[in-house]
Amino acid sequence: MKHAILITANRTSRWLLAGLLLTFTCGCSQSLALKVESEVPMPLISKIPINMGVYYDENFRNYTYRENTPDRENWSIESGSSQIALFNQILPSMFREVIEIDSMPAAGTVTGVKAVLVPSIEEMQFSLPQETRLDMYEAWIKYKIRLLDTNGNLISEWPLTAYGKTETAFMKNREQGLNGAMELALRDAGAKLALGFPEIVEVKDWLATHTDE
Repeated sequence: MKHAILITANRTSRWLLAGLLLTFTCGCSQSLALKVESEVPMPLISKIPINMGVYYDENFRNYTYRENTPDRENWSIESGSSQIALFNQILPSMFREVIEIDSMPAAGTVTGVKAVLVPSIEEMQFSLPQETRLDMYEAWIKYKIRLLDTNGNLISEWPLTAYGKTETAFMKNREQGLNGAMELALRDAGAKLALGFPEIVEVKDWLATHTDE
């Protein structure tokens, strides 16, 4: 059996206090380091009565947005640790028990769960007020979520797009603006995952024959 880590939500601290480290490695005045502490509320939903596995590959754990253009020279935005913190907060609100496994499921290697969720980040985008002429900072995250059985076979795969924008850019520097937009995008991702998962057609069909109650 694969090495497994039981994931539980921290209900004693006010939900998620995730460290999101956004590091912009640029020259001179473009250089920027931002650490965001993000509170993502736990959705008030009924748990699905199954044990669910989750697998984070190295690309997800160490996801870094990179861009090198005249307007965004040598941007490097690290967000892997915050993504894991987000999923580790949301998933325990969705399922009876969540167990993290350390490699992709294959035949005979995973026990104790009914299936395994595998999230990945397909794309990330940002916009600044001076680029859009809008009084806001914006962030987009496009995920791909896969649900695999314990033999590694695909049950379902679907996109999840999260969006966050600040209400205003007034009195916000770039650090504060991007911080706020990313925090709201993470909240949006958590809410969409929790509420949308049981509505995916293939997932709904699978749950009909695999829940324990």
